[in-house]
Amino acid sequence: MWGAFQKLLDTVRLSLHFRGLRHQMLSSNLANVDTPGYRRKDLPFEKIMQSYLTFKSPLKTTHQRHFSQRERTIEDFLRTSQPSTLGTPNNVSLEEEMVNLTENQLLYESTLQALSKEIERLKEIITEGGR
Repeated sequence: MWGAFQKLLDTVRLSLHFRGLRHQMLSSNLANVDTPGYRRKDLPFEKIMQSYLTFKSPLKTTHQRHFSQRERTIEDFLRTSQPSTLGTPNNVSLEEEMVNLTENQLLYESTLQALSKEIERLKEIITEGGR
């Protein structure tokens, strides 16, 4: 029971963290919409989360001469998923950035609502089990 709930909490924590990072990037794009030479930045949220969810844990080493394989960190997922910086200078579209920012905010809030519902469900399970 707690293992599944802990995995859910870890996934939600990462999701909210990445949504926050993406919000910062999109806000920066909006702030620099008229800056000459500025290039837009974005975080490929779906690609990063897919990479995180499908990542298999490293193999266990049983001998000191085995190659060690370290666990991946959030920074590893970000580093491998950075968008390319190719494009024309000042490629920021005000309308597109506003749409992306609004979508990101709605998804952030829906993630929080889903977590809240899951916690309510868990509380109900605990209180019903005590009767």
